[in-house]
Amino acid sequence: MRVRSRWYLVPMVAALAASPLGHAKAQLVSFGVMAGLSQSKLTGNALKDAASAGFIAGAFVRLGALGFAVQPGLYYTAKGAKTSDFSETTGVGRKTTLDYIQIPIVIRLHMGPLYVGGGPAIGLKLKCMNTNGSAAATDCGTADGAKSTEISGIAEAGLEFRHFSLGARADIGFTNALEAIQSGSTANVDYKTQTVSIVAAYRF
Repeated sequence: MRVRSRWYLVPMVAALAASPLGHAKAQLVSFGVMAGLSQSKLTGNALKDAASAGFIAGAFVRLGALGFAVQPGLYYTAKGAKTSDFSETTGVGRKTTLDYIQIPIVIRLHMGPLYVGGGPAIGLKLKCMNTNGSAAATDCGTADGAKSTEISGIAEAGLEFRHFSLGARADIGFTNALEAIQSGSTANVDYKTQTVSIVAAYRF
């Protein structure tokens, strides 16, 4: 009787394998792509620049279960700032663009369709360009002290419906993006980036 009673476990195991729990385990690791439009500026040393348009695009991996997820990613992000009077038409003002490969690690909490998250990110500088009025853009070079890396913090929130999500993303720089000696002054330049993005993502 004991041996035969064990056969009742077979349909139970099969039912568990076909249940939503079994499906959730299969979806523990997923991949996706994300892209969006950004507005960014530089702050520090009484700098009062206007926001500059940019973008973010890349891919991510999600490891999660039971409403929690860890989501590392690899993104190309364009940041920067411009003076409030910048115009290529009139030839006045100045614009600085900073392009990075960014690697964030975001911890997410999912509550139904709503998600919130945050975490650290490191940016590896690809290029830094200055544009003065209508003149052609030139490399920032070492004169402006463009840093090769940037550490920032990510905060995000949005809505996710199955594989598609739409949300807002804040990227606040913790370290100097530009650091050099100002001409005619002994004060160190201390500029940090602040970026807000509207992003859309699709998870496979």
